[in-house]
Amino acid sequence: MLRFLLAWLVYTWGGLHRYFGNQNHMRAEHEAAVRYFSRALRIDPGFRRARLERAILLWRELGHWEEALADLDALLEADPAYAPALFNRALVAQNNGRFAAARADLEAYLQLPDADYREEATRLLAILREIE
Repeated sequence: MLRFLLAWLVYTWGGLHRYFGNQNHMRAEHEAAVRYFSRALRIDPGFRRARLERAILLWRELGHWEEALADLDALLEADPAYAPALFNRALVAQNNGRFAAARADLEAYLQLPDADYREEATRLLAILREIE
């Protein structure tokens, strides 16, 4: 329990850096957030929210696609039905021109009951089907 609390505090500090990075378009703040999310993961390797947030920053803000994919793959290896990781992996694949992989992830995502971004996934899947 203590390990999780410490990891959560470190994660929260990373969240502040992410917020400042988003508000001020500062790459250095996003990089700091990634470092804090990484520290939280070292403290508690099972802290999947920290891994997810790190992956999102890595691909969306910093352009580190392969590192982000490694995080998303690790999350999905641990839980193949983890909807946020599946949706984000589809976005990473789509942004890298890996349309078949993106389509497969979106189709799997839409089968999940907790698909919070169902509308967006449906729209993106329709576009990907038109491309192929």
